[in-house]
Amino acid sequence: MRLAYNTVQLLSAPLLLLALPVLLCRPSKRRKLLQRFGSGLPGPGAYSGRVIWIHALSVGEVTSALPLVRALRSELPHDTIIFSATTTSGCDLAETRVAPFVDNVIAFPVDILPVVRHFIKRIAPDLFILVETDFWPNLLYELSAASVPAVLVNGRISARSMRSYQRFAPLFRPLFNKFDLLCMQTAASAAAMRQLGVAHDKVRTLGNLKCVVPESDRAPGSQAPPALSGRSPEQLLILCGSTHPGEEEMLFACGQTLARRHDIHLALAPRRIERSGELLRLAAQFGLSATLLTQRSTAGTAVTIIDTIGDLAALYGFADIAFIGGSLVPEGGHNPLEAARESCPILFGPHMEDFAEISDELLACQAAFQVRDEKTLLTTLEQLIQSPDLRRTTGLRSLECARHQGNVIDSHLALIRELL
Repeated sequence: MRLAYNTVQLLSAPLLLLALPVLLCRPSKRRKLLQRFGSGLPGPGAYSGRVIWIHALSVGEVTSALPLVRALRSELPHDTIIFSATTTSGCDLAETRVAPFVDNVIAFPVDILPVVRHFIKRIAPDLFILVETDFWPNLLYELSAASVPAVLVNGRISARSMRSYQRFAPLFRPLFNKFDLLCMQTAASAAAMRQLGVAHDKVRTLGNLKCVVPESDRAPGSQAPPALSGRSPEQLLILCGSTHPGEEEMLFACGQTLARRHDIHLALAPRRIERSGELLRLAAQFGLSATLLTQRSTAGTAVTIIDTIGDLAALYGFADIAFIGGSLVPEGGHNPLEAARESCPILFGPHMEDFAEISDELLACQAAFQVRDEKTLLTTLEQLIQSPDLRRTTGLRSLECARHQGNVIDSHLALIRELL
């Protein structure tokens, strides 16, 4: 399968060569693209102590990695930590949030054999840690060939992913077995990994790193951002995180109805922030005045669009009610634990397939509400708005449910120590 993979790459090379001049002409893309081919990497021996290479795909994975990165820096102050991300937004977030705790932030290599070998030779890692996903055959095979231990942390397998992995089992089974250790978020994901044919002794259930919200991210008594701080103390903030097209219309429709009856402020954080302008226009179609978070003033508006990266987890701490996006449309949902960690009463739709075990646990603890559609969303929001006691008790249950995830960081550190 790997031979076929590299053959397809070779046959596709002319297309890449045709696209390169266009990409290199765009200053915003040029530096990252050159980095992905190995430009600017320090030479061998440039790093001191043991070298730990941590990789995260995009914004969500970078956020998951941050508590572990901080813990590793504290645990291994004299060793080198290299952090990479694949997407532009992931790199941007890593350069602001992760950079203070690591020795270098780099763009992830393209999975072309000579490039991958160049990266491994230059970085000379003693350990490779992959956060959640972004499985690349050449990298994992070459790390194994170089006797570099590889660890998957915060791993998860949704029902949708499982079907894909089973369909292409000849590719994924040997790929997953290249890991020395696979640390999964849930028992169900661990069982799925074993079902795929991964050696049982490599798979562990360690919980979800997103449950770990460092104290310094939002100190007690900290103030809301200026764009959200102009609200009256009585006004309730409904924060909708990681929203997608198709459900935003439902959220604005509910906001339009609720604004006539209650003193509320609606905030939407689109999954892709480049859609922020689109959401401003959509809010206007529902007769809702809206502003961007970066405009620093609500000025009596009904809606704030969160147009920044990496702030959602902290913003949940100022919300009275949280809605988890990607769940009213078939996108698989997003992780509700950031909201739970901030004692938010949580709502989500029927499509939480990617976080089924976590959402089921929240429902079993009566820490969340699952709605079917716009009508049930409106009804449930009405109930929460009208009952401070319901908001408080549901929020406390969500916090307790998040705490039950256990001492995730210490469990990860103990296993990582064994591989160094």
